[in-house]
Amino acid sequence: MINIQKKEDCCGCNACEDICPKDAITFKTDREGFWYPEVDLCKCIDCHLCEKVCPILSKANNIVRYDVPKVFAAYSKDEIIRLDSTSGGIHSMLSNAIYARNGYVGGAVYNSDHTVSHIVSSDKLMLPKIRSSKYLQSRLEGQYKEIKTLLKDGKEVFYCGAPCQIQALYKFLNKEYKNLTTCDFICRGVNSPKVFLSYMEMLKKKYDQKVTEIKFKNKKWGWHNFSMRVSFENGEEYCKDRNNDYFFIGYLKYGNFCRPSCYDCKFKGFPQKADITLADFWGIEKLDKSMDQDKGTSLVMINSYKGMALFDSIKENIVWKEFTLDDAKAGNPALEGSLKPVRNDRTVFFDALDKYPFDLVAKKYFPLPTFKNNFKNKTHCYLHKGKQIYDLVFDYGFSFQSWTTFFKYNFFSRQVISDVRFPILNHKKCIVQLEKGAEIDVKKGRLTLGVRQVKNSLLQTRVLVEENGIFTIDGNFSVYEGTYIRIVRNGHLILHDGFFNENVQIICGDTIEIGSDCTIGRDVVIRSFDGHTIIRDGYKISEPIKIGDHVWIGQGASVLKGVTIGNGAVIAAGAVVTKDVPAHSVVGGVPAKNISENIEWK
Repeated sequence: MINIQKKEDCCGCNACEDICPKDAITFKTDREGFWYPEVDLCKCIDCHLCEKVCPILSKANNIVRYDVPKVFAAYSKDEIIRLDSTSGGIHSMLSNAIYARNGYVGGAVYNSDHTVSHIVSSDKLMLPKIRSSKYLQSRLEGQYKEIKTLLKDGKEVFYCGAPCQIQALYKFLNKEYKNLTTCDFICRGVNSPKVFLSYMEMLKKKYDQKVTEIKFKNKKWGWHNFSMRVSFENGEEYCKDRNNDYFFIGYLKYGNFCRPSCYDCKFKGFPQKADITLADFWGIEKLDKSMDQDKGTSLVMINSYKGMALFDSIKENIVWKEFTLDDAKAGNPALEGSLKPVRNDRTVFFDALDKYPFDLVAKKYFPLPTFKNNFKNKTHCYLHKGKQIYDLVFDYGFSFQSWTTFFKYNFFSRQVISDVRFPILNHKKCIVQLEKGAEIDVKKGRLTLGVRQVKNSLLQTRVLVEENGIFTIDGNFSVYEGTYIRIVRNGHLILHDGFFNENVQIICGDTIEIGSDCTIGRDVVIRSFDGHTIIRDGYKISEPIKIGDHVWIGQGASVLKGVTIGNGAVIAAGAVVTKDVPAHSVVGGVPAKNISENIEWK
């Protein structure tokens, strides 16, 4: 029977509750906002399963990992994902790879009451909620049972949690599953939900509005000077950097309201049990300046062959370089060492929190920085903003046409429909022409046009949407320079998450739909419109093209009207596709013929 005598001997993973066959264990919250197990002795059958599953009582030593992890610095090529993520967006890229294989992704999300719980879901629309660190204790009741059911049903699962939670998961499962890939992070300690709720109550009173989004480590002033951002229903926003936000100051400078077990964490050192460990790669600017643009760079530590295989599958969509474990340790002391509180007045602090509002307690127990530090931080913010403006001006140059296109289609055109701020980002040498009745509909994400690989390239990117044509973007999509997109009168082009490489040509009559996670190589031609009419019975100048998810179309290939390409298919370089392509097959030649079946690619 689980029996917690000292609070530092419980990490609050909830595994003992899930393993109990008689539902004899429930979790009760103490005065600090942390939960601990209580056993109903009337229901307990003394089976000791709760003790066997506890990661603090014994480690998951049956899970074998590398003795020394492989270490990488990395960030997503998708700027939107990178900027919306805590670090470099690698977790989201790994998750998207799993979604593309119809798998499940698990992680922490905010509840409506601003507490945090774990979920596992195959719905990729949940990824923005899972994305980014929460820095709070998360509840996992029911998760262990749900994951085990999914794994037994043959579903692929990618699950992210704190090191203690991942160890608890392996203890619960009691074996390694081929269809489970786990991810943890370098954990500095989980904070009290009670303290955070008091903090949120302070903001609620100040703004008198419903909270719509909470973002720890927002990058408004850059990754190095990250901030806390809380958005409200009326459009107002609270945003203060790490040196001026009370919650961040209390956590980062004083460390006085983390879970008791975090001050003597049992899950430090190597090897970690998760397949992949993620974190911020602090200090990367000292190792390789090219890997730091102050937008977030992930530290990626690969701990197993399975983790390496998943990381390899996303390398085309990220920027990465390999480093050493010593490089990683230099900027991340929490890799091996537990959190140390600066003050010893924890009991008095929680007494005060029960009596007074958060801001009054915070002013006393973790005051704001001095004038000197404030001046230094504000100077850093202004320099960061200046760099952002410089980068934008450098990218757009003094081209009247580039700036006109940017302002016209982001602020003044009624033909662009979107709730996203800056739905269209055009680089130099981009021409966009929308004729009468034409629309660009950015449902979510952002369309980036004219991405350059060669800094001073003069290749032109062109988009023409003819009369009553519709261009729908349902995700983040990047179009590299030299591409020509023409949507013929009444045509409809639909793009999900992905990108076109250089010099792609899209001629869309009727409908073309390209699914998520597709790789469209250089010089590819996709056309559902012939341009000229052949006079014969039954001839159609336009027929729809449907391209599924996770399709790879090689350099110089052509996809012609009336074709459907199944999920996971590969079109060989130079192929001319005139007939349907089955899912998970390879086709090549002129005209394209089946080469291989039942393939997977990464």
